Amino acid sequence: MKRKKLLILATAGMLLSAVLSLPAMAAEPTASTNITANAGEYQENQNSTLPEQSNGIEGMPNDGTIPYPIDIQLLEQGSRNYLYKTYTVAATYNPDLLVEQPFSQGEYKYRFSEIIQRDSSPESTKKSVTETKTVESSTNDQAEVLDLFGKKLPYSDSDGYEGELFLIPESLIMSESGHTSYSYIISETKRYDKLGSNDMSYIPKTITKNGTTLTLQNVDWQVSGSEGMGYSQVANQYTAVAYYSAPTTGTKASGYTATASFSGDVIKQMIGKNTYTIVYEGEQIVIPFNFAPLIIAGVILAGCIVAAIILWRMRKNVTIYTLQQGVPELYSKVRISNKNPVLDLSRITDVGIRLVFDKRFVKALYDQKVFVIGCFTNYRINITGSLVQELPAQRNAEGATESNATTIEGDAFISYREDEE
Repeated sequence: MKRKKLLILATAGMLLSAVLSLPAMAAEPTASTNITANAGEYQENQNSTLPEQSNGIEGMPNDGTIPYPIDIQLLEQGSRNYLYKTYTVAATYNPDLLVEQPFSQGEYKYRFSEIIQRDSSPESTKKSVTETKTVESSTNDQAEVLDLFGKKLPYSDSDGYEGELFLIPESLIMSESGHTSYSYIISETKRYDKLGSNDMSYIPKTITKNGTTLTLQNVDWQVSGSEGMGYSQVANQYTAVAYYSAPTTGTKASGYTATASFSGDVIKQMIGKNTYTIVYEGEQIVIPFNFAPLIIAGVILAGCIVAAIILWRMRKNVTIYTLQQGVPELYSKVRISNKNPVLDLSRITDVGIRLVFDKRFVKALYDQKVFVIGCFTNYRINITGSLVQELPAQRNAEGATESNATTIEGDAFISYREDEE
């Protein structure tokens, strides 16, 4: 029994090892770049990640590695494929550094073919900029204020753009930036005509001008009419010119804030960019037939055949039944060697025994004897073609010894019935 279990475990281990080794031996590992096709164009997924910063050039990293291609295309021509990888790099970048070592993709192996320079970009760029400038002035004269701004304004920014901006006079805006107090005299002259006399009671002592009360300061009288002739003329109408004035205070602007705009084009000096296309020619890979799976399958098949033969040769060839009042009851199944046909039944007493032999066993031992060891009596059974042999119950009262051996003829001691098979 132990030998059978060990054999089964060994066979199962051999089969499991062969199955696990098949995928590894059947396939050849190839290093390739994963390219996914989409409408004739291919996009590449490289193992290395792109740098977060660049030198201001699209596709050009800082760490010295090959830049990431901006376009990848695959063109099939007969049995050959051509892979085009396009890069945009600095004008100072050596395009030979863009060439990759031979690599495999799918069923093709690609090798460098040529470098094509597509185009170059200018080494500078410009943009329009407008800025405002503010100055302080003590006058609000526009001509003088514009002179304070000047005609040009130098410009530079953190992005590298530099140049000059020019004043836009129409954009000038002025506002008062402060005030100061001062005192002055408000005066007014009033004329009063057709007065009957030069009496001061006709003249108002105060008047109001722009909300300020002015006080009478002086009056000039003029004769505007008379009656009589010659030296007898007498003035009968007068005209009075009255002068009024009063001190007051006010505020005026002490300064002005002026704002104006400057506009112009500024230029950024850049490292020039070149666009290169690296062409790789792909040749179809011819994969030789792999005999390893067939060899492994043959070894497995041979192992299975050997295991089947061993198991077949270790099969049970004798079935033992005990007879209780003529009723058979299975006791065990055993194997008897053809070279040493000995059957040990020494543990069975007081019941009859029925032995059922395998057909091949009977055929192999035809006209030979099987030695049966009983508890009190031994038997020699002649194999003459019968598949069933029955032995009587053994009891100590029979007086038999262990050394006694009784020969049982196969044809003479058969109690075989079809319903007991």
